[in-house]
Amino acid sequence: MELISPNKETCVKCRACMEICPMRVIEQDEEGYPKPIHDAFKICINCGYCVDVCVPGALTHRVRKRSANPDAALRRLKRIKENRKKRGEAT
Repeated sequence: MELISPNKETCVKCRACMEICPMRVIEQDEEGYPKPIHDAFKICINCGYCVDVCVPGALTHRVRKRSANPDAALRRLKRIKENRKKRGEAT
C-alpha cells in the first residue's frame, strides 16, 4: 500500500491535500489525483493534515486516520491560501 491513496470515485481533485502538506510529499498523477512522491514514507511526518483537509474524505493515509474534528487543518489551509494571495501567487 502506498503512503496515501485517493478514492477515485469520490476525489474531486481539489489539490487541498497537496497544498497543505508541510513536507510536500504529495503530487498530482497524470489524471489529476493525488499521489505520493518517490520515498514519501521517508519524508512524511504523519501530521494527518492531508486526510483532515479532504472534505469528501477521499484520501487514505497508511499511518494516519481522519480526525474527528478537521477544523485545525481547514484553518491552516485557509491561512496558506491567504498568504499566497498576498504574495500574488496562484492558489
